[in-house]
Amino acid sequence: MDLVRQAARFTTLFLLIHATVTHAAFFQLAENSPAGLGNAFAGGAAIAEDASTVWYNPAGLTRLPGSQFVLGAHFIKPSINFSKTSATTTAAVGSAAIGGGNGNQAGESAILPNFYYSQQLDEHMTFGFGVNVPFGLATDYDNNWVGRYYADRSEIKTVNLNPSLGYKLNDQFSVGGGVSFQRLDAELTQAVDFGSICTALGAGGVCGPPAGNDGHASVMADGSSYGFNFGALWSLEKDTRFGLAYRSKMHHKLIGTFGIQTPANVPGLVIAGTGLSASSAMAYVTLPDTLSLSAFHQLNTQWAIMGDVTRTRWSTLPELRINFPGSTQRDSVVTLNLKDVNRYSLGANFTPNGAWIYRAGVALDQAPTSGAEFTTPRLPDGERKWLSLGVGYKSSEKLSYDFSYVHIKVDNTQINKSAGTVSTGENFFRGNLAGDFKSKIDVLSVQAKWIF
Repeated sequence: MDLVRQAARFTTLFLLIHATVTHAAFFQLAENSPAGLGNAFAGGAAIAEDASTVWYNPAGLTRLPGSQFVLGAHFIKPSINFSKTSATTTAAVGSAAIGGGNGNQAGESAILPNFYYSQQLDEHMTFGFGVNVPFGLATDYDNNWVGRYYADRSEIKTVNLNPSLGYKLNDQFSVGGGVSFQRLDAELTQAVDFGSICTALGAGGVCGPPAGNDGHASVMADGSSYGFNFGALWSLEKDTRFGLAYRSKMHHKLIGTFGIQTPANVPGLVIAGTGLSASSAMAYVTLPDTLSLSAFHQLNTQWAIMGDVTRTRWSTLPELRINFPGSTQRDSVVTLNLKDVNRYSLGANFTPNGAWIYRAGVALDQAPTSGAEFTTPRLPDGERKWLSLGVGYKSSEKLSYDFSYVHIKVDNTQINKSAGTVSTGENFFRGNLAGDFKSKIDVLSVQAKWIF
């Protein structure tokens, strides 16, 4: 009974872990400017071509005269396909094969909005305000897929509000800073293997066999956090500038509810023995800070080139600690083993006349995960390679439009989860899962800019 209760606690813990890990490691979105998307966000902290610089480098606000609105949207279409190598229950209940398919195409499309505003206050200072979605996306597998004890549906939604100020020190140097308020909502679901639980308790004949009698667990959690960002812009000469931008860590406190549905034939004593019941749960999660260095150079009247290196310090999240208010369960600590990563991008603009601009860019986006044993089906992540294209049209002195498309190839990702023993981790009743994920992402963006 104690063995099953301990394993059931790990079930609860697993859902909460992936409510936060999924958001922190796998749902970070770069798509915060349709115009910038056309260059794969190369030069993001230096280009300062519209009010989206609120997000990328608030010092760039000083390059925007008058006032302007920028309204954009991104249609994101991810494709995630799993191919099973093996799937079995824990050896403690006989290492039975877990039936089911590969989950079908698990990526779920989404539309993400951006809104930015800037207003020049005087010859030195400019105000900016941004609303965007820095974390998001969702995955949804078939209910009976072989990895259902690790993930079913995962959905993360965030909204970030970012007022900022930019100050022009002189013709060469500008600085800027802002504060952010971020709201996060999460929904995570998965199956629970009551067949294995019953077998472990000697009740397999009543509510077994392993992987043959599933319940359903879910977590809904939300929280909010504050952070800050600042940057500097250096115009080396008329056609060359460098940008340096920093975005702080975000300390989230997530509070949620845990729900469990059990099959009708599971005896009450078994349910009581698992310790699984509706309850509250809480986690403190620190999201990493980022540092970006960008460059922009206007080669001539028609051509410009740009580049960017962004460092994300995922090592600031070495573990995840979960506690259960009002419960006798002790805190649970999980080592995440994330690593610091870089994102490299290069881009170019071609402006043949005053009305049209054509953009292109490439990027290499490293993944913070560090091995198949740490991969989660909620959003399997790998190194990403970007190819971006964009076009802009200036219909008048006050109104312009931008359209961009990017194809992101994600390196094939392996997963190798081991059930182990109840004392070695939260996967005990999830079983062993091994296989490969093939993923790609397509993004189509549109933007309107109004200067007044």
